[in-house]
Amino acid sequence: MKAQYHYSPGFIHIAVIGSAGAGKSSVINAVRGLSRNDRMAAPTGIVECTDAVTRYPDPCSNSRMIWYDVPGAGTPNVSDWQYFNDMGLYIFDCIIVLTDNRVLESDFAILRACEQFRNIEAFIVRSKSDQHINNMVCKKMLQGFDLYDPNMDAETRSLFLKTKSEEQKRFIDETSQNMQMHLERENLLPKKIYIVCMDVMLATVHKIRSPKVIDEADL
Repeated sequence: MKAQYHYSPGFIHIAVIGSAGAGKSSVINAVRGLSRNDRMAAPTGIVECTDAVTRYPDPCSNSRMIWYDVPGAGTPNVSDWQYFNDMGLYIFDCIIVLTDNRVLESDFAILRACEQFRNIEAFIVRSKSDQHINNMVCKKMLQGFDLYDPNMDAETRSLFLKTKSEEQKRFIDETSQNMQMHLERENLLPKKIYIVCMDVMLATVHKIRSPKVIDEADL
């Protein structure tokens, strides 16, 4: 399996896994500093774009990281059972378990396997955070509220920013508490969940400050 994936001693091999549509390719593009329109970018879409493990070297010449986009578990083409072994995830140095709206049983199976392979570091990442927080804000303020309205007055803008700050904190707290509850239920060790937005991750890689940053820099 190492030969199949071109495993190279001295490099860090990182697999990004998750359900179809969770944003695996978008994460790989962002951490490599690439927009989705870049010719070296991984293809993205709302459905599973990857039907085989795909290798993406980091475009930075002095980087020692190699990224792998792994087909999502739970899709018609990839069954949950023996997913970890079938995909050869045991050869990787690091695995990022990417989640969107919900965590799947296959995600916990992978985390459990990573605990058994003590040489594999696993990270849990919650993607599309800004999109979800904006939805929470719109729902709380008024149904049909348009946060992209260029004619929004100063009072409404102030209320929006205040509400977004409150909803962001609620989202962070609830996401973390929910994950810890699930980990405990599955008899897994507690782990931090990194809450990220792909636009912010891309900006962070390029050392651009963003007011929307949560865990992008830490990750």
